[in-house]
Amino acid sequence: MHKILVFNPSFIGDSILTTPLVNALSKIYPGAKIYFCVRPESAGLFKCLENVQEVITFDKRGDYKGLTGLWKYARELRRYNFDMIVTAHKSFRSLLTLKLSGCENIIGFKQSSLSFLLDKKSDRNMKLHEVERNLSLLSNIWDEFTLEKAKKLGNNPVVCEEMEYKQKVSTFLNTLKKDNRRIIGIAPASVWETKRWPVENYATIIEKMYFKGVYSLVVSSPKEYWVIEELKEECCVPFLDFAGKTSLTELASIIGNLDLLISNDSAPMHIAAALEIPLVALFGPTIQSLGFFPYGSGPSEVVEIKDLYCRPCALHGGRRCPEKHFRCMRDIKPENVMAVAEELLK
Repeated sequence: MHKILVFNPSFIGDSILTTPLVNALSKIYPGAKIYFCVRPESAGLFKCLENVQEVITFDKRGDYKGLTGLWKYARELRRYNFDMIVTAHKSFRSLLTLKLSGCENIIGFKQSSLSFLLDKKSDRNMKLHEVERNLSLLSNIWDEFTLEKAKKLGNNPVVCEEMEYKQKVSTFLNTLKKDNRRIIGIAPASVWETKRWPVENYATIIEKMYFKGVYSLVVSSPKEYWVIEELKEECCVPFLDFAGKTSLTELASIIGNLDLLISNDSAPMHIAAALEIPLVALFGPTIQSLGFFPYGSGPSEVVEIKDLYCRPCALHGGRRCPEKHFRCMRDIKPENVMAVAEELLK
């Protein structure tokens, strides 16, 4: 086996949760060159991985959109002459693109659209974590496969930090940590509206932490900065605003310097878990059993309203609460989150 493509140009968190599969393949095929396909905005998070020959990108909303783009991208992949493609992506468009690439050894999930185009198929067991589901793709190509062996080979998710930037952030934050102050991160945004814990609750956490000698550092993507504007209106104490000002690798460098992160179910949560930073994750419309909760060796706690009749309402949440009450998030009280956060800070 000379060239292997691992294909998952999905959300940032999904690509992070695919890195154990990349790790495992590099050990099963130690002489092979491993390529990892992700969305353009995610690429920087994986370019430092020693077991990845090249991070390639699939911009399905830009240069490669539409049927013409699909064919164009398939021709790009054909140039690599891959011996094997392992895809965790399940869409119609992805499978057709990979089939047109000319590779005759494509492994994926039998639940994928156009799964008949796959050469080998594995079951996507929804009782497993997403990391474990991805590792199960090895079951048809590794004679010694057991899930436990695959987990040991794959280890935990990994991301890249911008090390020079990390040192600068470390120096800056250390000047604020005099008198044993701590720095926690707040990630209040999400692409999905129903995954956002109400901003006023985050403001309450920032205020309570401030008066306990803990500073808050806020992060978000540039597109979600309006959430931070709302937070500024709600909050009566200062916080460090790094939102919308960093690349993803710089964001990882910031998170890697924190004493704790409080986050919705979003990309910063998965970055913190990969970096083994203490983590409080707030789950509303989604639930842990869907398989996207924090995965790693670091301390983490999920705060949620268990046994709520309408959870989960969708795999990724939604734009509006279908029941119009949004209890899954509104019923999570700041004092409960505060208690969990303080316990992790001990």
